[in-house]
Amino acid sequence: MTPQPARTLIVVAAAFYLPMLVSAFWLEPPGVLVVGDPLRLAGGLAAALAGGALVVLGSRRVARRTGWGRALREELRAVLGPLGSGAILALALLSAFGEELLFRGVMHPRLGLWPTALLFGLFHWPWRRRLIPWTLFALVLGLALGGLTTWSRSLWPAIVLHFVINHYNLHDLVEQEPGGATPSPPPTA
Repeated sequence: MTPQPARTLIVVAAAFYLPMLVSAFWLEPPGVLVVGDPLRLAGGLAAALAGGALVVLGSRRVARRTGWGRALREELRAVLGPLGSGAILALALLSAFGEELLFRGVMHPRLGLWPTALLFGLFHWPWRRRLIPWTLFALVLGLALGGLTTWSRSLWPAIVLHFVINHYNLHDLVEQEPGGATPSPPPTA
C-alpha cells in the first residue's frame, strides 16, 4: 500500500497539476480570469460565498444523517489520511484552481454548460457504487459553477465557491472521528 503522504500528493497532482497542464494548452488569452465587469464579479463572489456556506452546511448535515454521507466521509478520510491545516489549505486551493481552469475555463466555453457539468460529475465518479450520490451532487454543483461562470463572465466566483466547499468540508472531515464523534483534545500536562 502507498504511504499516506504519497497518496495525498497523488490526490493533489490529480486535482491540480493535470488540469493545469491541460488548461495551459487550451485556455485562450486573456481567458476568463480577467475581470471584465466589476459589478458582475462582485455579485458572483457574493453568490459564491453564500452558496459555499449553504453547500457546506448541507454537506455536514448529509454526512451525519445518511448512510452514503457517512460512507463518503470514511472513504475520503481513508484516502487522504490525516491532514493538517496547511495541507487542507493547499489541497483546497489547488483543486479549486486546477478543476475550475479545466472544467469552466477550458471545457465550458467549448462544450457548453451541460456537457461540462456531466464531465465534472464523472470526474468525481466514486470508487464504490454506494457513493454514486457524490457524483450526482458533483453534477449539480457543476451546473451551478458553470452558471456562475457564465453569469459573472469570470472564473473567480467558481474558484471561490469550489475553494470554500473543499476547504471547510476537508476541515470537517478531519475534525470528526469515524462514526461522527468529535475527537477529544489531546491530554495536557
